[in-house]
Amino acid sequence: MFIFTAKLTRKKLAVGIAAAGILLIGIIILLTGRGGAEAAASSTPSPKGVKTLEDRVAYLGAYGWTADASTEECQEVVIPKEFDSTFEEYNSLQKGQGFDLSKIKGKRVLRYVYLVTNHPSGKNPVYASVLIYKNNVVGGDLQNPTLDGFLQGFGQAAPLPEASPESEPPPDTEPLPSTEALPGAEALPGAN
Repeated sequence: MFIFTAKLTRKKLAVGIAAAGILLIGIIILLTGRGGAEAAASSTPSPKGVKTLEDRVAYLGAYGWTADASTEECQEVVIPKEFDSTFEEYNSLQKGQGFDLSKIKGKRVLRYVYLVTNHPSGKNPVYASVLIYKNNVVGGDLQNPTLDGFLQGFGQAAPLPEASPESEPPPDTEPLPSTEALPGAEALPGAN
């Protein structure tokens, strides 16, 4: 028979009990599936370290969107120091995605725009805009710039296609040649 002895102070005993309690709580959370918020957060792509074309396309791809990398356009835009009602509404869309442009008021950001080729709305064109500040995604959207178009967040469900032929643009209508006419561009002072 072996006998093990140790000098145990009240402080060491308290630390040991606290560690065991934390371990037990962690096991309970894992076994009961109460870590749902963490699991949901882990399915959202990380907005940090998005530096290259491949990173931006992969970021959109993590939401299920196929961005045509050959259509990339980049603009430097300034987030206004004071938000008007239009920009407040746009920032509400961003807050719904976990971003908040009010944290970078007055800052210059890069706006990368891509043609999205797999949007289920049936409306063409659909553009994805990704706002980057210091190699981190700070906002963005998907939009269709037609008269009956839409503006949505990256992870929002796509608008349903319209059943009526009136919703389709006339056959002689061509896509916009640049992102200057995209909704929201005028709300970003400095957009060229």
